[in-house]
Amino acid sequence: MPGSKYGTTVAVLAPRGRDSQVAAELLAHSGFEALVVSDLASLRDLIEQHIGVVLIAEEAIGDDPALIHGALAAQPAWSDIPFIVLTSGTARKRTPAEEERIDALGNAVLLARPMHRDDIVRAVRSALKARQRQFEARARMEELRDNQRKLRKSERKFHAIANSIDQMIWSTRPDGYHDYYNDRWYEYTGVPQGSTDGERWEGMFHPDDQPRAWERWQRSLDTGLPYEIEYRLRHRSGEYRWVLGKAQPVRDEDGRITRWYGSCTDIHEQVRIREELAASQDRLEAAVKERTQELSELYRKTPVALLSTDGEGRIVTVSERWLSFMRYDHAEEVLGRSVTEFMTPECIAEHEGAYSERMAETKVLYDLPYTVIKRDGERAEVLVSAHSSLGAAGQVDRVMASVVDVTERKAAEAARDEAEHALRQSQKLETIGQLTGGVAHDFNNLLMAVRSSLELLRKRLPADDERAQGYLANALAGAERGATLTQRMLAFARKQELDPKPVDVAALLPGMRDLLERSLGPEMDIVLDLGASVPPALVDANQLEMAVLNLAVNARDAMEGSGRLTIGLDCVRIEDADADGGARLEPGDYVRLRVEDTGAGMDAETLARAAEPFFTTKGVGRGTGLGLSMVHGLTSQLGGSFQLQSRAGEGTVAEMYLPVAQDGAAGPAPASAPQDEPGNPVKYLKILAVDDDALVLFGTVALLEDLGHEVVEAGSGAAALAMLATRDDIDLVVTDQAMPNMTGVALAREIHRTRPDLPVVLASGYAEMPEGAKQDIVARLEKPFSHEDLADVLRAIFAA
Repeated sequence: MPGSKYGTTVAVLAPRGRDSQVAAELLAHSGFEALVVSDLASLRDLIEQHIGVVLIAEEAIGDDPALIHGALAAQPAWSDIPFIVLTSGTARKRTPAEEERIDALGNAVLLARPMHRDDIVRAVRSALKARQRQFEARARMEELRDNQRKLRKSERKFHAIANSIDQMIWSTRPDGYHDYYNDRWYEYTGVPQGSTDGERWEGMFHPDDQPRAWERWQRSLDTGLPYEIEYRLRHRSGEYRWVLGKAQPVRDEDGRITRWYGSCTDIHEQVRIREELAASQDRLEAAVKERTQELSELYRKTPVALLSTDGEGRIVTVSERWLSFMRYDHAEEVLGRSVTEFMTPECIAEHEGAYSERMAETKVLYDLPYTVIKRDGERAEVLVSAHSSLGAAGQVDRVMASVVDVTERKAAEAARDEAEHALRQSQKLETIGQLTGGVAHDFNNLLMAVRSSLELLRKRLPADDERAQGYLANALAGAERGATLTQRMLAFARKQELDPKPVDVAALLPGMRDLLERSLGPEMDIVLDLGASVPPALVDANQLEMAVLNLAVNARDAMEGSGRLTIGLDCVRIEDADADGGARLEPGDYVRLRVEDTGAGMDAETLARAAEPFFTTKGVGRGTGLGLSMVHGLTSQLGGSFQLQSRAGEGTVAEMYLPVAQDGAAGPAPASAPQDEPGNPVKYLKILAVDDDALVLFGTVALLEDLGHEVVEAGSGAAALAMLATRDDIDLVVTDQAMPNMTGVALAREIHRTRPDLPVVLASGYAEMPEGAKQDIVARLEKPFSHEDLADVLRAIFAA
């Protein structure tokens, strides 16, 4: 009800006069919560709500006591509501029915009227205390029931876990009475459920193990110490098998043992193996003793260098081989010394750091690289394999190691790696060279179209228009510079036409001094270091002079215009393909031309790219990056090589290896066509111009027509042959070389099958002549050719 407290409110029912009001006020004044009810029906509701105490007038019970008797009978077992019954106080004897009504209340106390304040307060206080003890009993009962539920749940969980594992699980009371075994126990032993409760479990042990097992178990019960023992337990097969029995006590908060939980684990196979190992221990020790002498002898005579150290890294033993390798005469010279005394400083750091950590983890290490110092100071590269053994404290007690000398192998591997690097660099430059040659050819074609058009335009512009003529001259000069650039690109690509002859380089270099001094400036100290009796080299003299000048200019720029330039010359003999440091020259004699400067030098990355075309460290506009690549292409085309050696801050050495000229080894001199006077006119000709590039063909045709000749065009070799088949009035064929399906040389050969006297001029963007071209062509034009170049070729062929 509103305002009432559960189990602490006093319900007052006195229907006559002001008794209820007086009693409620009296109780409230004494600190109790009182609630006046009007009838038994209202009181019944309060009883069902577990009211604290009922103060009721005797006459109020008689109205209809059945209303509250049902509520009282329905109280839970812990509840017994106290009633304080106010009687009339007269000496009148109650009737049996009245006595029965009061008795039906159960826990009732009679209090006579008139009501005295102290009696009422004492009676109510006493009744409420008794009522509170009922609630406390209910709380304890509920807690007990909750604990019982938790205990049953815990037991079910324990049994489920115990039955899910492979071990045999058992449990006892604090006094050691066995009252639980899991299913695995009964499956293993094959005994009926409950047959080993109490002390009957001991009968499952082997008779020889029973006394020991019982003594150990009793000691644990007496001391509370954990139980652990190995014994033989009878298996369901009748065999006794070894098991490991363990048990731990469970204690309450006061430290008292409440239960013992134990397990049995089948260890029969482990015990059998252990016994077999123990039985073989004596045999093993005897064998070890026998082998120790053999190993000692082997250690002394083995061809592999061996040593051992203690836990502190001090040498304990060494083999004869190790002493010989390290140049020592007697073991006493090294025993007791730290092994680090024989290592280089960088190896000591690795040995005491990463190697020691790995040894502690793995106990065995293979092929650790070390650099050791021998007695005479010589260094050697070795591979060390080691095995460590641990002492009683778990620390490394002994390390056995073998030492293999790999100094020569390391040197061979380094040489191989250097050769492989040089080969990769050579292949890289070869690939770049092929690309560069193709680009130069296409660029030549473009310059041909530009140059021919510019020259024709110059002839048609008024000669007195100086501004226009200046623009045109500037454009032609740019075309000339482009042609020079392509020549350098073709030199790197080894696609230039060379005229190799025996050249006395020792005589050529002094003759270049004036040129070098003018080109390099007065602040350069030029030193010629020419060896004696240097044989002639098979080389194109003009190209060699250009190469030396290129190297000298590069050296001047590296020295920022001031320093010493040394040009050396000697003769070297290459014995095998790798003896020259990776250039892979054929064995033989070579003239070596060396250009050395005192400049800033190059780091490894710059040095690796120095000979690549268009790579330069100079500022914008100060170099094309083709000087060194041209030198590389020249020497490679001649059958020699070009090498650069440099370090940052130490200058640069550039070396050209040129083949020595043998008797009669000079290349044939280029055939000179008959020349007429420059002004000698050429007769009117009918010319077939062949080129697959329309821009180039347009320029070639225009130049020929400007010279006064009739020109017909063909865009391919097949088209040219078809035209010649219908026209026999053609006097000359001018053809490009690089065309799809049929080259210019192949076209010339086809033409000469039917018209062997028809002259063919080959125009090519490459500077070199194709193989076998000279017998099929009468002359060659190098793109981009000028108006005058074309006129000179025609005069040489058709001079009147």
